[in-house]
Parts: sequence; C-alpha cells; structure tokens
Amino acid sequence: MHALHPPERFVLVERQRQRQRQQQQQPPELAARSATAVVFAVKAAAGGAACVCKRLTARTESEAWMRARLVAEGQLLARLQGRGAPRLVASGEDAYGPWLVLERVDGEPLAARMGFAERAADPAWAALAARAAFGALAQVHAEGVVHGDLSPDNVMLSADAREATLLDFGLSVWPGAPPMPEGPFRGTLLYAAPEVARGDSPDARSDAFALAASLLHVASGEPPRTAPTQAAMLLSAGEQSVEPWARRAAATLPAALAAGLVACCAFERDARPPGID
Repeated sequence: MHALHPPERFVLVERQRQRQRQQQQQPPELAARSATAVVFAVKAAAGGAACVCKRLTARTESEAWMRARLVAEGQLLARLQGRGAPRLVASGEDAYGPWLVLERVDGEPLAARMGFAERAADPAWAALAARAAFGALAQVHAEGVVHGDLSPDNVMLSADAREATLLDFGLSVWPGAPPMPEGPFRGTLLYAAPEVARGDSPDARSDAFALAASLLHVASGEPPRTAPTQAAMLLSAGEQSVEPWARRAAATLPAALAAGLVACCAFERDARPPGID
C-alpha cells in the first residue's frame, strides 16, 4: 500500500472518501494501475487544482532500473512542457521511492469508446480523434521522443475529440534515456508493431503502427489480433500481418483517413509513414 502515499506538500483528493474506504478495508481509488506503477489523484496541501501522482508499485520500487526510468520520465515530461504529453507539476524522491505529480488531463481515454460501437464508429468522430491523436504524436516525435507503448489506454481525448494527450512514457525511447534490461516483452502486444514484438527498438513508424491499430480497434470494435495465450500473441504480433484486418476495420471511415491508417499498419517498417496528414 505504500505506493499510494502522497508526496510531501500533497494530499489525496477526496481524502474523506479515501479514509472511509480504508476503514472498510477497500483499496484506495486509483486513476490508473499497470504492472509497474500506480496513478492516483492528489492536490497541493495548500490548495489548488487536482493533479495525479505516479509512483512505482511496491513490487517494482526496489528495482534500480525502474526507479531510474521513472526519474527520467519526469525529466522528459519537464522538457516536453505539455507538448503532446501531460505537464509536469513536481517530482522528487522520498522514503517510498521516486514520484511524479502531473497536471490532470481532462477528457476520456480512447479506450472509453470500447463497447459503444454506435459512438465509436461515427466517421466524423473518428476523423477528429485520429487527427488529434496523430497531432499529439507529431509533437512528441518533433522532440526526438518515441512513445513505445501506444494503446487506447494511453491516448486521452478532449470531450470534443479535437485535442489529444499521450499518457505513460515509461517505455519511451529518446537520446540519453536510461536503458532497459533484457527480459520478457514489455508493452501492449495487441497493438505492438511487428518489429517491436520481435525485440527491435521502436521508432516513429512503430508508434504510428500502434496508434493506427488502436484507432481502428476503437472505430471498428474488432481487435487487430487474437490469440489464446501470451506466447501465441507474441508470435502472431511478430510474424503475421494485420493489413487485411486494417482494411476491413477502416471500411466505414473517410477514404483519405482510411488509407492513412491502413498504410500505418503495414507489416514492414519501411513501408509505413510516421503519421497521417
């Protein structure tokens, strides 16, 4: 539970509700959780707008490379200054490990459209969402940063779908980024580019693949890949093309948008553009 400890000068948002949940032996409310980190709502103790705090989980906080990556993620967000990414409010390290406090991004993740086919398949909405998401990605790429793990959970859209923010830069690649140790695949296999699934380092075209696959999944309701096990999914991601699926998933979209998204889903990295116009 220590991973949910707010940094000094910050308090949990809705602290009374959090206290009630603790008394009822319920876990505190989280904005997000992954295998390596938790994100929860905080605000400055002196008052102010709600933010979110990101910390490593109790399991990963003791791993030196994970700590170094989180510290570096804070430095990266400070450099991006809100361009396509959340704006960093504060960062530091305490007895519970490194932490980041970020401005809260209003809107909903792209994943929130899952299960609402009548909304998700609307071509006008899809065109706005794609333009906003690829615009945010272009801002990040312009700073020499590859996100490395785009998925519907990591793309936040404004209510009108005209603005997008990319979330979770924990697996990102940029000059000077701390290296990641060898080991099992890290990331979201459902949307990973083939070369990334095979162990190659991602680049801008790998990001374009993952973002296009995410958008087409939400727009069509059909996932880019299916497999009974993680091992089978890894094999499928690295060896099988999703281009037939992409053409099918894009069938109801405007022609220019459909063509751009399908091109981003090409199996060969060199056949892909780094984004859509």
